[in-house]
Amino acid sequence: MQCQTPDGSTTFTIPMEWWSFCEMDNFRSRRIGTYYPYQPSTISEVTVVPLFEVEPPCRSDGVPAFRKYKLVPVMLAFASPECDLPPIEVKPIANSAYRYQVCNGYHRYYASVAVGYIDIPALVVIMDENGL
Repeated sequence: MQCQTPDGSTTFTIPMEWWSFCEMDNFRSRRIGTYYPYQPSTISEVTVVPLFEVEPPCRSDGVPAFRKYKLVPVMLAFASPECDLPPIEVKPIANSAYRYQVCNGYHRYYASVAVGYIDIPALVVIMDENGL
């Protein structure tokens, strides 16, 4: 399954056997809402962020784009009526075309893009100059 980030800057491929196993074609046609449902315990801390404001995360050279054991459960959770995934974690970035950078949630980000969500639930993490 060939996909592209909202701003068109990044193209990525999800193996068709993973996509089909998770029945994502059916999900894509009946998707409800602009983002996946997230854990209710985090509601007060969550900011719903447009995906085009999030810099597409990238892997180091030689590291596979996706891990099956991480991406497939995310897509299955999207299709489940009991979807209860954590929001991604992002940090604000300055002097960029994007407002946020992903700190935690690589697979949730790309799965959200692939199924056609336009927003993503996020916890905005403010780090000090030491990255803590």
